[in-house]
Amino acid sequence: MRLKTSSFNKGIYFFNLKRFWLTAFSFAFLLTLNILNFLRYVSANTFGSYSVFEPGEVALEIFRYSDILVTFLFPFFSLISALAVFSHIHFQKNTAMIHALPIDRKGLFTTHYLSGLTLVLLPLAVSGAILIVGELLMGITHIAGSLLWMLVSAVILFLLYSFAVFVGMFTGHLAAHALFFFIFNFLAVFLKDVIRTVLMSLLYGYASSSYSLVDPFSPIVYLEEFFSGFSIGKGNYLVLVCYLAAGLAFVLGARAVYRKRHMETAGDVISLKVMKPVFKYSVAFCSSALLGSIIVSLMNFGRDFPVFLISYLIGGFIGYFAAEMLLKKTFGVFRHIKGFLIFALVIVFLLSSINFDFFGYETYVPDASDVEIMYVGNYPDEYAKIALDPDTYDPDRHRYLLWDSDYRDHPPARLDENMIRLLRQRRGVLENPETIERAVAFHRVIAANASSLSRPGFGSEPYYYESPVVRYFNLTFTYRLKNGRTVQRAYFLPYKVINGGELETAFHELLTSAEFMEKSSPLLTVKAEDLNIIQVLFHDENNTALNLAAPEEKAGFLEALRQDILNTDPFNLFINYKEGNTTSIEITFYFKADKALVFQDGGTLHISGRTLTIRLWSDYENTLLYLESQLDMDTELWQKIAVDW
Repeated sequence: MRLKTSSFNKGIYFFNLKRFWLTAFSFAFLLTLNILNFLRYVSANTFGSYSVFEPGEVALEIFRYSDILVTFLFPFFSLISALAVFSHIHFQKNTAMIHALPIDRKGLFTTHYLSGLTLVLLPLAVSGAILIVGELLMGITHIAGSLLWMLVSAVILFLLYSFAVFVGMFTGHLAAHALFFFIFNFLAVFLKDVIRTVLMSLLYGYASSSYSLVDPFSPIVYLEEFFSGFSIGKGNYLVLVCYLAAGLAFVLGARAVYRKRHMETAGDVISLKVMKPVFKYSVAFCSSALLGSIIVSLMNFGRDFPVFLISYLIGGFIGYFAAEMLLKKTFGVFRHIKGFLIFALVIVFLLSSINFDFFGYETYVPDASDVEIMYVGNYPDEYAKIALDPDTYDPDRHRYLLWDSDYRDHPPARLDENMIRLLRQRRGVLENPETIERAVAFHRVIAANASSLSRPGFGSEPYYYESPVVRYFNLTFTYRLKNGRTVQRAYFLPYKVINGGELETAFHELLTSAEFMEKSSPLLTVKAEDLNIIQVLFHDENNTALNLAAPEEKAGFLEALRQDILNTDPFNLFINYKEGNTTSIEITFYFKADKALVFQDGGTLHISGRTLTIRLWSDYENTLLYLESQLDMDTELWQKIAVDW
C-alpha cells in the first residue's frame, strides 16, 4: 500500500513558526518602533504649532521616513528567515531526517517556504495595522499612502525572501548561503563601478553617466531611492511589477532546484554539479575585478594598461584557485592550470579591446550634418542636458534648477517653448550649424591625436602636471543627434599657452565663434535701444555717479565694453577664469521691459529682471578710457576715482 503524501503539512508549518517565532517578533518589534516614531512625527508636523503637512499629504511620508531603516531590516530578516526554515539542507543528518517524512519534495518546499514567508510578512501586517489605526485615531482618513507602503514593502520582502531561498538551493553550506545572498545583491553596482573605472582609465574620452539602469538590479542599494520616490508621488511602478515577477521566478526556480538536488550535497559549497564551473569562473572574475582594483589603487603607479593587466591577472589567479580549493576541499589544486590560462586569455582580450579601442569608441565623432544641438563645456551641465533634450526634464528633480520662484513652488509637467529657448541660451549650448561645424572639427582633432593627448605610459610623471607653458583643463562634448541619440565624451586636455599647435588652433576657432562668445558673455548682444539707462557708480569718497542715457552715450559705452570683452583671452572665458583685478567702478544696466536678457551668475541660469550690475575689470582699457572722456574732471581726480586701474 502506497504511503499518503501531501503538498502541505500543517505540523511542519506551525513547528517552524513556533521554533523561529523570535525572528518574527524581533522584526515586528523594530518595525513597530519605527511606526510609533513616525506617528509621533506626524502628530507634531500635522497638528502642532509648526505644522508643515496637511492631513491628506502626510500618509506618503512613511516612505521617506522608513527608507533607510528598511534598507537594513528587510534584507536582514528575509535572509534570517530563509536560513532558519531551510537550514536542514545544509546539514546531512537534518536533511536525511526531513526527507524521510511521508511528504514529497514539492510539499516540503511549499511548507518550508510558506512558513518563512509568514515570518517576514506577518510583522509587516502587524506594524501596518498599527500605522493605519494610529492615523485614523489622529483623524487622518487619507490612508491610501499607508496602504501603498504596505503593498510596496510586501513586494520587496517577497522578492528578498524568495531570492534568499533561491540562492540557498545552490549551496549546502550555511555561511555560503548568507554570503551568496549579499554578494548577488551588491553585484550589479559593484560591476558597474569596476567597469566604469576601467573604461575611464583605459578608454580615452569615456564619459560616465550619473544615472545607471543597473541600480535596480542591486535591490539593497536601490531601496532607499526606491522608497523615496513614492514619498513624492513619483514611485517607480514598473520596477515594482518587475520585482514581483522576479520574486515569482525565484520561487519557481528554487522549487525546481530543490526537487533535483541530492541530499548528500549538504555541507558542499556548491550543491549542483552543473553550477561548479560557473561558480569557479564567477569567483575568478569577481576576484579579478575586486582585488585587481585594490592592487591598482595600492600600487599607485598610474591607471595604465600594464598596471590593470597585471593587477587583474593577480586578482583572478587568487580567486580561481581559491574557488578550486573550496570545490575540491584540498590545497593541492595548482596543477589544474589549464582553466586559469583560459580565464587569463579572456581577461587579456577584454582589457586589450578597451585599451586599444577595438570598437572605435575613441575615434568616433558624429558628422556635423547629423547633429541637431550640442554642448561644449568644462563639465557635464544639468541645464544643458535639459536644453539638449527637454524630455529628460523631471518636475521634482529639476524644480530647483529653474530660476522663477513660481516654477519652484509649482513646477510645470513639461517645459514650454519659452523655457526651452531660455535654457538654450546657456553657455556652451550650440545650435548654429556653423558653430557646430567648428565644434565637430575641434573634436576630430582630439580624436585624431588621442594617442599623444592621453595619459603617458607606465611609471611616468602624473599626466596632470602643469607648467607655465601648459595648462590642463576638462572638456565635455554632448551631442543630441537628429535621430534622438545622445553621444557624450569627456577629456582632460593640455592647452599650450605659448606657441599653440593644431589643437589650440581648432579650439580657438570654436571659442571665438559668434554664438560661443555671445552665450559666454551675453553683454555682447546688448544694444543701446535695449536699455533705458546705464548707471556708472564710482566708489570714491563722494560716490560719484555717471548716468548714460543718450543713445550715443549708451552706444559708445557698449562698443567700448564689447571691444574689451573680445580682447579677453577666450580660453580664460571658457574655463571661467579671469586674470587681473576689478576696479572700484560698478556698472548697472537698466533694461527695457521686453529686452531683459538671460545671464549666468555663479553657475546659475536666471532671468535678470530689468537690471544687471557688474564690477569693471582693471584691464578693460577701452571702457575706462570712454568713461574718462565722459567725466568733466581733471586727470588727477579721475585717477583717484579709478583707484584700482
